Amino acid sequence: MAKSIYDVAQETGLSVSTVSRALNGYSDVSAKTRARVAEAAERLGYVPNTSAKNLSSKNKKNVALLICGLLEEAQSNEFMMNVIQGAYSYMMKHEINLAMYSIGKEEQEKKDFDTFCREYSLSGAVIMGLRITDPLVKTLPHSNMPCVSIDIQLDGTCTSAVMTDDRKAFEQITQYVIDRGHRKLILVYGRKKSDVSIRRQQGYLDALKKNGIDPKSCKIIYTDFMEQKAYEGTKKMLMEYKREAGTAFVCMSDLTAIGVLRAVQELGYESPEDFSITGYDGNYFMKYIDPFITRINQNMWQKGYDAAKLLMKMVNDEKYSRIHMTKYFLEDGKSVKQL
Repeated sequence: MAKSIYDVAQETGLSVSTVSRALNGYSDVSAKTRARVAEAAERLGYVPNTSAKNLSSKNKKNVALLICGLLEEAQSNEFMMNVIQGAYSYMMKHEINLAMYSIGKEEQEKKDFDTFCREYSLSGAVIMGLRITDPLVKTLPHSNMPCVSIDIQLDGTCTSAVMTDDRKAFEQITQYVIDRGHRKLILVYGRKKSDVSIRRQQGYLDALKKNGIDPKSCKIIYTDFMEQKAYEGTKKMLMEYKREAGTAFVCMSDLTAIGVLRAVQELGYESPEDFSITGYDGNYFMKYIDPFITRINQNMWQKGYDAAKLLMKMVNDEKYSRIHMTKYFLEDGKSVKQL
C-alpha cells in the first residue's frame, strides 16, 4: 500500500504541516529536520504528490466554492445564494476561475480535502455550510491546501475563516428588544450543535445577564433553522400559554422569524401589537413582509466577497488574517413594540 504524508509524520513524530514544509524545502525547517524527514520518507517508500506543488501560475487561479449539505436542505436558502454571488463577484473582477461543487457527508467520508483538490486540480477552496459534525471538520486541520471556511473556525496551518461576530450581534438585537421594555422573551433557536447557534445563544445570555433577567423565565423553541418547525413550535406554545408565553420572539434567522409570524397571525394575533418579533440574516425577500421585521443583517454578499478575497491571498502566499469578521448592521423595522 502506498504510504501517505501522514505515515511519514507518524514515523518521525512530527506534525503533518512540518513534514510537508520539510519536503517542500521551506527555510523555517532546520536542515537536521529536513534530513530526518527525507530519510523516513525514503524508508517508507513515500512518493509526494506533486500536483499541488507544481501548479502553474495559470492553474493557481483554479479555485472552488464547496457547499456542504446542499442536497440536505429542505428549503430554499437565500443566505447561501448571496454568499455565492459575493464570491463570484470578487473572482470575476480579478479574472479568476471559480468552480462550484456540492460535497455531502458520504463523499466527505470517502476523501479528505487535499484529495478532493487534487482530483479537480484546485489550488484552494472556500467552504460553506460546514457543520461541526461533518467529517471534513476532522480532516481540514491537517490539510496542506488553502481553505477558507464560512461561519466556522478550524485549526490548521492552511485554514482561515470569514465570520460574523454572532455573539456580539445577537447580544445587540436582544438588547434592542429589552430596551423597548420586553423582559419575558422567547428564544427561537437554530440548529443544535451548530457553531453559529451556540455563539448567538451566548450573546442572548450576555444581554439577559446584563439586564438581570433570569434565563429560566424565558422560553425556547428549537427549529433547526427551518421555517416550518418555527411555525409549528410557535403555534404549539401560543395555544398552550397564549399571551403568557412572552412578549417578544428573538429569532436566530429570518426564515424562523417568518415561521413565527405565520403562527402568530394564524392564531388571530398581530405583530407587534400582541407579540414582537426579530430576525437575523438580511434576506432580501423580508422587505416584502408586513410588518418589516427588525433584524441583524449579516451583509451576506460581502461575506462571500471577503471569503474569495481571503482565499486568493492564501493561494498567492500573501499575508492574510486567520479570522476575518465581516461587518454587520442592525435594521430597525416595525416589528418590536415599545412597552
